[in-house]
Amino acid sequence: MYWSKPVALLKLCNTPATIYSPFPLFAISLFLISQKELSIYDFPVLFAGIVVSWLLAFPSNLWNHCNDLKEDRAGGKKTILTQDSSMQKKALFIAVLLYACSLLFVYYLSYEFKRPIYLYALVCIIITWCYSDNLILKKVLGIRLKDHYLGELAAYSIAFPSYTLSIWLVYSDLNLKAIILTIAIFFFSISGLLLKDLKDISGDMKAGLKTFGVVFLPSQLVRYSCYFMVLFYLTLLNLIVLSSYGILVIMIPFIYFFKNTFVHMYKKDWTLESGDFQALKHMGNSIYASFIFLGLSTFI
Repeated sequence: MYWSKPVALLKLCNTPATIYSPFPLFAISLFLISQKELSIYDFPVLFAGIVVSWLLAFPSNLWNHCNDLKEDRAGGKKTILTQDSSMQKKALFIAVLLYACSLLFVYYLSYEFKRPIYLYALVCIIITWCYSDNLILKKVLGIRLKDHYLGELAAYSIAFPSYTLSIWLVYSDLNLKAIILTIAIFFFSISGLLLKDLKDISGDMKAGLKTFGVVFLPSQLVRYSCYFMVLFYLTLLNLIVLSSYGILVIMIPFIYFFKNTFVHMYKKDWTLESGDFQALKHMGNSIYASFIFLGLSTFI
């Protein structure tokens, strides 16, 4: 069918599914916590922030898939790009077009709201581009940030804070609450980074990469990922970001994570076995719950 290929490309824009896309939980939570009072007239601003979150996430994901063709084929992954070579150039064009659209849109919003949204968005675009790029920088400089854990760490440390502030500044001015939230989300992003390559360790080894999963033991990655998640929660739990009742609400996913993931892995001396992936799934559940409760805490 005619729509099958465009739909497949749209699916890649949202792969992997996260709190950022396809459902913009992250952008909605930031909107709710940035507002002192809610009005129906604020919904266009909410929608603008959601569009910014999508326009930064979609091209980043698609660009990453375009640059991972070799690895995806070697790993036997079946996507529209690995199965239909005619779509590869189209996907590259769409990724570049989406990046351009994101720049134009945030520049317009920066002018409209009198806030430097475009500066943070530009940083996010440059970093996500360089992180995945295997077609230009890799050939010119001989390096790819994604292929080495230090490059991954540097990219995540810059991209996620800039992404967060790009959306926040659509909703509100830069303030102490925004800075604390950005620090918390930095801890959360590093926690996810440490675990993201666990399923690809053998493939990364064969490809000669030096990702976190290759260089460090799984037990080390799980341990420090849990530590960063604790830092994420501890950073959130304050009266600048949350009300006293909001703190109690956020304690629910924190306790859930601590009991089902942290304590479980601590008792096993952080040794990761096949049966422990349920514990890691609990960590993922706590993340989704945290951002849902973070938004809901506005109404408490």
